[in-house]
Amino acid sequence: DPAEFQQSSSVETDKLMNDVRERLLGISHPGLRSVMECFLVDQTLMDTFAMSPAGIKAHHAYQGGLLEHVASMMEASTRIADLYEDLDLDLLLAGCFLHDLGKVKELSAESSLSYTDEGQLIGHMTIGVELLNEKIAEAERLSGEPLDPEIGLRLKHMIVSHHGSYEFGSSRLPMTTEAIALLVIASVIYV
Repeated sequence: DPAEFQQSSSVETDKLMNDVRERLLGISHPGLRSVMECFLVDQTLMDTFAMSPAGIKAHHAYQGGLLEHVASMMEASTRIADLYEDLDLDLLLAGCFLHDLGKVKELSAESSLSYTDEGQLIGHMTIGVELLNEKIAEAERLSGEPLDPEIGLRLKHMIVSHHGSYEFGSSRLPMTTEAIALLVIASVIYV
């Protein structure tokens, strides 16, 4: 069985997925929660998310690494939220979930960890913004209500700025409280 030769997360996948799901469903902003629900009901995407690596060589470079990375970031976000009154925890939790979500299409863990053609050509940040645009449109169609454009903009900003600098691949520098918090938390949870 080839799975016996692949490294995977040491934490139980079901527990991590339940933690992520509970935090996203606990978002109080109705429009944002609706967008997150559209991700969560996409079983194919969530199954891929649960098994994806977060990297090839750097952090969480094993099956289930992306889920483990995101769950750890969400836990850290929840713990620091009370320390910063200007921090919007709903946005930060959604940003934790979304920031590397494009890796579900950027990376492959089928026989070994590698980049897909899509990953090589456009990268996980662009893929992540595309996935977010799809789910925003789906949530708006299902609810009949438009998402506050400011929320969509801030989510996209967190995706494109989460590497923190141009030389590390961000197309923008973090400019909001939540984007800066996301960068700091990601840096701590990197290993």
